[in-house]
Amino acid sequence: MAKKKTEAQQEELDQLTSTERFIDKYKKPLIIGGSAIVVIVLGIVGYQKLVAEPHEEESLDAYWNAFYEFENDSLNLAVTGNENFDGMEDVADEYDGTSGGDIAHYTMGIAAMKNGDFESALESFESCGFEDVVLGSMVIGLQGDCYVELDDYESAVDRYEEAASREENEFTTPMYLKKVGLAYEALGKNDDAREAYQKIKDNWENSTEGQDIEKYLARVGG
Repeated sequence: MAKKKTEAQQEELDQLTSTERFIDKYKKPLIIGGSAIVVIVLGIVGYQKLVAEPHEEESLDAYWNAFYEFENDSLNLAVTGNENFDGMEDVADEYDGTSGGDIAHYTMGIAAMKNGDFESALESFESCGFEDVVLGSMVIGLQGDCYVELDDYESAVDRYEEAASREENEFTTPMYLKKVGLAYEALGKNDDAREAYQKIKDNWENSTEGQDIEKYLARVGG
């Protein structure tokens, strides 16, 4: 029988697995009506690409009905579809390697996480190819979140470090450095945790994570 988590342990787990909740909370402002996701979010669907690659343009139309169901929390319907529209499974298969296919894989990953199927979520996220700095880094971070849920903190550290170092910026880099530190703490590696927290203090002190980083440094002997 699994041990009941203390309040402090649950708080740490919540911090480690907060990426999915962030995306879920802010997904509506990132989406516009019709049949496309905002270009600023994806950062990969340029005019030339749409003109030059009809399959790419088709992919952005194919996922939309299923994504509408996803937005309305009809997760199983979004994934499997029905007689009226293709689900994300079909879109991901037919348009793999396109923006629409990436969106389908991403949506399937979020749905799997919500259903507690973290192995399937990992498979979906690993199939995403987002090039956008923020969204691409978050998908890598979501893989880390899945590993945390699977109690595989070593793999979580690998993903969080990858997300933190991918095109460093003031948003995703300190967010994932903090997750690196928390994951190392879960492994009992306070020296490594302190190194991650120190990077936030030295380079990202004005970030959200930097505001209370002294508390975490003190906790690991910094």
